[in-house]
Amino acid sequence: MAYYWFKAFHLIGIVVWFAGLFYLVRLFIYHVEANEQPEPARTILKNQYQIMEKRLYSIITTPGIL
Repeated sequence: MAYYWFKAFHLIGIVVWFAGLFYLVRLFIYHVEANEQPEPARTILKNQYQIMEKRLYSIITTPGIL
């Protein structure tokens, strides 16, 4: 029975890891596109995307690979 639990957690981890990687790339694209915005919005968006990227990588993507 332990084998099935291990297998289930492994599959969930793979799905979480891949989802995090795909969304992280999308956040990088949004981060680059924020450079085209006028100045007050540019700074706000870049700071927000940086926070989102850091949280996604450290809270979701990294534990998914472990």
